[in-house]
Formats: sequence, structure tokens, C-alpha cells
Amino acid sequence: MIVAITGASGNMGKETVKSLLEVPFVTLRMLVKRDKPSIKHAKAVKREYGKRVEILYGDVRNAEDCFALVKDAAYVYHLAAVIPPLADHEAENAVTTNYDGTVNMVQATVRAGNTAKFVHISTVAVYGNRDENHPWGRVGDPLIPSAFDLYATSKLRAERYLLDSDLAHWVVLRQTGVLYDNMLLANISDGLMFHTPWNVPIEWVTAKDSGILMKNILLQTEQTGEKDFWQGIYNIGGGAGCRQTGYETFDDGFKLIGGSVKSFFDPDWNAVRNFHCFWFSDSDVLEERFHFRTQTCEGFWTWFLEKHKTYRAGRAMPAPVLKRLVIAPLLKNDNAPAYWKKHGEEARVFAAFGNAKLSNKWEDFSLLCESDGYQKLKTHDVSFDLPHGYDDKKPLSEITKEDLTAAAAFRGGSVQGKFEKGNVYDKVEWRCAEGHGFLSSPFTVLKGGHWCPVCSEPDREWKFDLLSKTNKHIAAVWYDTHDRKENKIYRFTKQGKAETEEVE
Repeated sequence: MIVAITGASGNMGKETVKSLLEVPFVTLRMLVKRDKPSIKHAKAVKREYGKRVEILYGDVRNAEDCFALVKDAAYVYHLAAVIPPLADHEAENAVTTNYDGTVNMVQATVRAGNTAKFVHISTVAVYGNRDENHPWGRVGDPLIPSAFDLYATSKLRAERYLLDSDLAHWVVLRQTGVLYDNMLLANISDGLMFHTPWNVPIEWVTAKDSGILMKNILLQTEQTGEKDFWQGIYNIGGGAGCRQTGYETFDDGFKLIGGSVKSFFDPDWNAVRNFHCFWFSDSDVLEERFHFRTQTCEGFWTWFLEKHKTYRAGRAMPAPVLKRLVIAPLLKNDNAPAYWKKHGEEARVFAAFGNAKLSNKWEDFSLLCESDGYQKLKTHDVSFDLPHGYDDKKPLSEITKEDLTAAAAFRGGSVQGKFEKGNVYDKVEWRCAEGHGFLSSPFTVLKGGHWCPVCSEPDREWKFDLLSKTNKHIAAVWYDTHDRKENKIYRFTKQGKAETEEVE
């Protein structure tokens, strides 16, 4: 059986390759970029597995390379993406790889006979920012990619293209934050770490467990067909043992070298909004079906320290010295909020902090994980779930025109024409509050959380301040971290500069 894969040299990709090649009847065909790390990884896999691995050197941005990859494949695993921090520095590369690359992969699969099962890895970043007001989320929640996050917007648009394409057999898996082998070094090489709010709820998953999931999807599909799994959207998360805040995650990592967040950071270094991640109320759906979880956050760091014993040497260095030599220099990185403040990048600063006035003293900062109600908040209750504007507990086969009408009105719009009960994958015509008409399946809107592709799926312009005035679906989350008096459009200019426009 030929299994095609993109993004094989990424953190999740490497574990997916390893897991898929544990299946004896799999021949893995890898589309490999022509860069040194990707080539090195591909050659190592080829040496170990020989004829069971086929290497194609190419790029998802090339349509013919994609067709060569998927031809005769039974499964297509599309993992390739340009992610932060590289996406923050190479915006055009992120957009063309993440969006154009997905378009090419979908079209190639259809062209090759449209029989392969297509596994598309999306991201939690499409949901946008969350805090303690709504720390729990699920599929169907509004998609509000953070301002200036072209990684999130390119993945959002790619997902939308797939959902409304002619692809016959697909599944969209929204991947959460991934714990991986080189995590600590990667996080002290860029200002990206300062984008993470201390109180953001994060449900992690490990790269190892993500790879196991990819293998188990294939094995179980071959055994049972998994007919009710395909044509679905799911959140990948590690479950209860992987639910933390941003602060706790950093603290766990720095404990390895004998430090802590409070000894290495000032509280005002990190953003308070405009990020992403939350705790998934529905991530157990995949676990109950595919049984892939083997590591909690605690278990991951125990494994990490055992493998990388050299990190223990850092404990001999005083925390103030490590702060001065390792962390503080990153404040000068052009991806750090401190850099934006110093260089007058007011749009980025406002997106990340709003009007918040932060102290540089930890005793003045309220940490969610140290609050009295934290553990209770971590116990999910259905009352935490956001409304979707219709009875979202209904099975797909029971969805009616009335459900579509209610959902559209909740979003400030309407639905046009006829709809036959249960035909949720047939496109219908919708209209948003701004008057834009668009064709999309009820599944894409109701279960995917997508809405108007003109208004709410930005390319280089974010209008959620304005959309929240008429769209209750978006407003339910947006006003957790934005004042109702804010009326800004965030945009990238043609020159790539971040700016805001105040509107009436």
C-alpha cells in the first residue's frame, strides 16, 4: 500500500513517518524539500527502510510534484506547513506553502482518481485567542485568527478550500501545540516565546502521540472502514494530563535547568492577547476511537530530561545570569513585543496588549494557575461551551433548513434557496451582514465554524472589531479580550508593514 506524505521532516512529520513505517504493508512516498535538514532526514529514513521508502524531491507549491506524490496512493497525509516563527519572518513563503500547497494537493488527489483518503492537518491557531473567560472550546466554535498571524489565516483559508472542494474522502485534524524533542532550543532562538500570554489555556499533545494517531487512523480504517470518521473535523489534543496555562508550560521547561518563569522573565514581557490555544472539550473523541495517547506533559518532560541530561548542567548557573545571557537578548529580536514597543510598531503592540498597563513585578500580576478557582475551571462543564446558534447536538442527518436559518441569523446573515434535510455536504447560498453572498456547505459553516470568506477569513486584513457588532458567534469570544469601544481594522500593507485603521 502506497501512503503519500508531505511535511515528513517536521516535528510531527518525523514521528508520523516512524509510526507509519511500523505498519509492514506500508510503502511510504515522501515529498521532500530541497533543503539540507529535509534531505538529511529523508536519506536517513531511506537507509533504514530501503525499498519501503520512495523519495520525491519537490515542493507542494508545484502542482506536478503534488500529482507525482499522490498518484496510486491509498492515503495522503498532508502535514506540510510553514509554521511560526519562520512564518512570522517569511510571510509570502507561509501563504504560498500553506494555502497554495493545499490547493495543489487537493487538486492532485482529485486528478489522480479521487480515491485516496486525505488526512489534512490544520491548526488550533484558526480559532484565535482565548483566556479564562472561555478556556474551553470545540469544533464549530468561531474561527478568529489573530491579527497579523499569516500562519493562522493561510491555514484557515486552506482548510476552507478543502472542505468545499470535490475531494471524496477527507478528514481535517486541527492540531494543538506540540511538545517535541528540540523544543527548548527552538524557543530560545526567537522572540516568538513572548507572544504566549501567561494565562492562556493550552492543551498540548506530544509529537510522538501525534504520530501514533496517524498510524492508528490508517490501521483502524483498513480494519473497519471508519465510515463515520471521514468527512469530519476533529481537534487533536493530549487530554487532561496535557492541559495547562502558558505560565505552567514555561515553568515546567525552565525547571529542567533549575529555574522558573519568575526567575527568568518579567511579567510585562509577554503579550496578554492576540495568541491562540485553549482546552478542547472534544479532544477525547479521537482518543476514544484511536487510543493514541501515551504521554502527559509531566511524562514528556521526564522523558526529555532523561534523554537530554546536559540540561541539568544549567542548574549550576545562577538564574540572574541565565536571564541576562539567554532570555533578555531575545527582547531585541524583531519578533518580540519589546522590540515592537521600542521601534514604534504601535499596531502590533496594541494587538498584543490593548490598553493593558502591566507591571514588571510578579507580585502585581494575577496568574490564573495560582487562583482559587483554577482547578474547578479545568473541570469541563457543558455550561462552558459557546453557543453555535442552533441545536448543535443534533446528528448531521437531522439538520434542517430551520437550523441553517437560525445559525445564519446568529451570525448576522441569512441562508438562501432550498435545503433537503440532512444533506449537509451540499453547497447552499449564504449571505453575511455585509451583504456578501457565498456558496458553502452547511457542514463547513455549522460544524467547521467558517463564515463569510470575504469578511471573516482574512488574507491581509482583520475586521473582527467590526464583525462582532453584528455576528454573535464571533462576539461571544472577541469581547473577552477586546473592549466594545475598539473599532480597528488590522492590516498588512503591500509593503508588509503592520498597521491599524480607526473606523466609525
